[in-house]
Amino acid sequence: MLTTYQNHLIAMKENNDAALKEIVRQKYAEIAEQDPALNAASCCGSGPVSQKVYKIMADDYTQFDGYAAEADLGLGCGLPTQFAQIQKGNVVIDLGSGAGNDCFVARHETGAEGKVIGIDFTDAMISRARINAEKLGYNNVEFRQGDIEAMPVNDNVADVVVSNCVLNLVPNKRNVFTEIFRVMKPGGHFSISDIVLLGELPEHLKEAAEMYAGCVSGAIAKAEYLGLIQEAGFENITLQKQKAIFLPDDILEKYLSAEEIASFRADESGIESITVYAEKPGIDIAIEIVEANASDYTEVVGLLRSECLPTEDLNPELSHFLLARAKGVLVGAAGMEVFGTDVLLRSVAVRKDFRNYRIAQRLTNDLVKQAKLSGIQDLYLITTTADSYFEKQGYSRVVREAVPTLIQSTLQFSSLCPDTAITMHRNIEKPLVKLTDIQASCCTPDSGCC
Repeated sequence: MLTTYQNHLIAMKENNDAALKEIVRQKYAEIAEQDPALNAASCCGSGPVSQKVYKIMADDYTQFDGYAAEADLGLGCGLPTQFAQIQKGNVVIDLGSGAGNDCFVARHETGAEGKVIGIDFTDAMISRARINAEKLGYNNVEFRQGDIEAMPVNDNVADVVVSNCVLNLVPNKRNVFTEIFRVMKPGGHFSISDIVLLGELPEHLKEAAEMYAGCVSGAIAKAEYLGLIQEAGFENITLQKQKAIFLPDDILEKYLSAEEIASFRADESGIESITVYAEKPGIDIAIEIVEANASDYTEVVGLLRSECLPTEDLNPELSHFLLARAKGVLVGAAGMEVFGTDVLLRSVAVRKDFRNYRIAQRLTNDLVKQAKLSGIQDLYLITTTADSYFEKQGYSRVVREAVPTLIQSTLQFSSLCPDTAITMHRNIEKPLVKLTDIQASCCTPDSGCC
């Protein structure tokens, strides 16, 4: 029988996202009931406690208005609310809200007329935070249980997003930044404190389950972290604060030999806490429609998978594909497969946070124009969720048997889309004009009006 610790090690080595999240969930359920002094003297409350350094990562919140001691668990690696530029009446979202520490500081800034939403996926943390909010009498601070990779929040809600030493705990950080972009209002901004790496960690430290939950092993390179923010579509990315994190020898020696510690100290590698600010562009953002090429393949696959669309049969050349970009960032895609005078319209995808810009309509309209110029007569598609949308664009439902055989034989129809998917058709052939109709109109060569 494998121990829990052994299972954690296996998860670390296999980089199993679900198992890694479970490590964090279990550990932070323990931390919710743990002495804050122990949390401060360890790496985010996880692993061995240092007898030499009292505060390894956490900063002092006691100086801030809105501070509630019962919500301060001694966690975190920065002071994001200090730099968050929260205004009265703002809607603020705190990612990984714990017992509510940053939420209550944010509540002081946004006031009774604003709103604060804390998101955490640990039952014990949510319970503790709600009790604290009730004690403080805050009826505009709420705590929602959920995964910050799929937040229980609608699009374009937050003026400000804050987070303190949480994203390093999430296996897929790209998804989190995409979600932050989605829930943030156009023109909104975030201030996030997190742990990043300078160089490489020693292998034994990477493989330590406690150090994953301790905000160390799950951290990524600083340049990569900032790159993910840019890829998500944010602008004006600014480092508001940087500080080195020193791991005491009495913690490192639990995982590394004396020689490995000496090598780690001598190397230029290290751990750093950063507080980073970035803005979501305003609503005047320009959307550019461009033709795709092979170099866009990886980006397109990522977008399609994020929207649960099949990619197994996607041609790497991306022939007959159009892309929508906002300041260079991929926000939409659509393509077609050509079979003589018939076309299969496929892979129509738009990022959730860009669905108010009519991007799908622009992409499909431009594809239809291309199809008409190429002599295409009939368009077909198969969908599980967008039938109402395409009906408004002139498509009608048809039985699968009415679809041309070549299109029926594609993977989209034969295996990738479920039997319950709806098949649709649109004819775009130019209608034939009778000679008598032309002669009867005013605009004939002899009519004098042309």
